[in-house]
Amino acid sequence: MFAKKNLVAAAALMALAGVAQAQSSVKLYGTVDMSVGSFSRAHATGAAARTTNVSSGSMMTSFLGFAGSEDLGGGLKAEFALETFLAGDTGSTLPNNAGYFWGRASNVALSGGFGKVALGQYDNPLFTSGYTYNPFGSSMTFSPTMRHFNYLGTAVQTNIAGAGVGFDTGWVNSVTYESPVMSGFQGIAQVAAKEATGTANKNSSSVAVSYNAGPLSAMLTYVKGGVTTAPSVTAYTANEKVWNLGASYDFGVVKAFGQYTDINDSTNAGKDKIFQLGVSVPVTDKAAVLASFGQLKNKVAGVSTKNEVLSLGYDYTLSKRTDVYGVFMNERQSALTSGQSFAVGIKHNF
Repeated sequence: MFAKKNLVAAAALMALAGVAQAQSSVKLYGTVDMSVGSFSRAHATGAAARTTNVSSGSMMTSFLGFAGSEDLGGGLKAEFALETFLAGDTGSTLPNNAGYFWGRASNVALSGGFGKVALGQYDNPLFTSGYTYNPFGSSMTFSPTMRHFNYLGTAVQTNIAGAGVGFDTGWVNSVTYESPVMSGFQGIAQVAAKEATGTANKNSSSVAVSYNAGPLSAMLTYVKGGVTTAPSVTAYTANEKVWNLGASYDFGVVKAFGQYTDINDSTNAGKDKIFQLGVSVPVTDKAAVLASFGQLKNKVAGVSTKNEVLSLGYDYTLSKRTDVYGVFMNERQSALTSGQSFAVGIKHNF
């Protein structure tokens, strides 16, 4: 009898454990992207410009993440995400513009039939549009769009002081709402609190609407960036208004991408006009040729500077989680000598 009761109790505990596992989950995931190549940006004539690098994140910034969700019943879920950028070539972590460890994401959210509400650091819709509508995705090295948005700063991606956006890819201290998808449409709204006093400090906000149906995808985004002097939110550095329209269409034999971005920065009275056109051409069921051309026109105090980037790539899928790639990039800029870069790499998702 005693043994029978023990068996019944053990079965009950196993059943409860199964229910708990079904209601909540936590996962470890990420990407390690490593490449080797020779790099030369647009540069002054005669200047030493070429370096040979073993680089992390050329095609996609390497990162490590933890995420989980809990089923609260009635279609309601609680979610969280903690993600940090990695430099695989040196073993170090890469902070966000605010200088913090969980630089890719750090948020908690509730989701359900009403959509999703997230608190904390969360991707800005402009970044989402930027990587969705160009064939090189979120590549800070080879995507013309990402280079011209200049998320990493002037010294890394362009030689034009003040060009690009004055905020990070993910917004810290933010509240984000994503609506449910209705007939292919979805809306996004995001506000980042200034968390500081003084008339020079302003909140940042953005709204976007996307459409996805069959082969067509498009997204319209508006961002109003603010400035804050608070040390904890230095990811916001410019009073600016940004309009972005991105679209793609999959013809089967080729997927075409296009983007246009207008940036009006009242901090330095600067204006940027950015466009990108690209294609992804599947040549086999595992391989694709990538091509993208982008142009940035920057104007400050009547002085105009133009930066153009052409990237050509080949991506080969080894498995569901691993692919290898090769990319050539040409960058040219007003009054500078053109620079050419090329690299081969491997990207592994886990």
